[in-house]
Amino acid sequence: MALCPHCRHAVPDLRVGLCPNCGGDLQAAGLPPEGAASGAGGPGAVPPSPPFSTPVPEPPGAVWDERDRIGFFNALVETTKQVLAGPGSFFRAMPVTGGVGSPLLYAVVVGWIGLVAASFYQAIFYSVVGSHWAALGEDRPEIAALLGFVQGWAGFVAQVVFGWIFVVITVFVAAGILHLMLLLLGGARRDFEATLRVVAFSQATSVLLLVPFCGQMVSGLWALVLYILGLAEAHQIGHGRAAAAVLLPLVLCCCCLALIGFLFAGTLAGLAGHLP
Repeated sequence: MALCPHCRHAVPDLRVGLCPNCGGDLQAAGLPPEGAASGAGGPGAVPPSPPFSTPVPEPPGAVWDERDRIGFFNALVETTKQVLAGPGSFFRAMPVTGGVGSPLLYAVVVGWIGLVAASFYQAIFYSVVGSHWAALGEDRPEIAALLGFVQGWAGFVAQVVFGWIFVVITVFVAAGILHLMLLLLGGARRDFEATLRVVAFSQATSVLLLVPFCGQMVSGLWALVLYILGLAEAHQIGHGRAAAAVLLPLVLCCCCLALIGFLFAGTLAGLAGHLP
């Protein structure tokens, strides 16, 4: 209910042009004219209030960054579940700045668990079946001892103690190669930190190493998929360019190995030709 600006009397009907108490002109005083209640415009019309709208929420970020609030173990499990089950949504919400310490910590924890599990299974297999590289050490006891150390229980202990160092080296090397490929392909729209964060959180596939036998193959293939999805979201590029950055190093590596194999085979064939 409005008040008349002349006599301060309550005006029950805004459609009345004159104050019923003093006869003052309400429209001249700037109150809504006749038809204002129905939304009609006019010289003294009061603009309607904007409709209520819920503000668009900011990206929630990585659950791993909330570990102080929800607990270390819960953050570890939830982050791993999000990366493996919904990588697109996770990398879309993942911050691309803020330091490498937090994502590197996640990579070390998850990667170390995977390495220890794989080394444990390998030590059991070596104890029961023996080394699948045993033929290389038939006439060389030092090679046999080295293979036994790597594949046996001594190798398992080494992974338990130094496995986290291997994870750190792997993350930085992989991130460096991928970021170099992005630079060559014109897809590095963000800094190296964004690439490293993708590689670090992609270490979630290391938990698949807990599954014996097929865990290593599945983990490696799924890691390539996560690299592609993560780089596409972190650098805001197409999946085709991200796939090229991920697969190009593998293609080059296979070509180099094939070339070395051909050269080695040619050398053996030449040596065999000179034998009596």
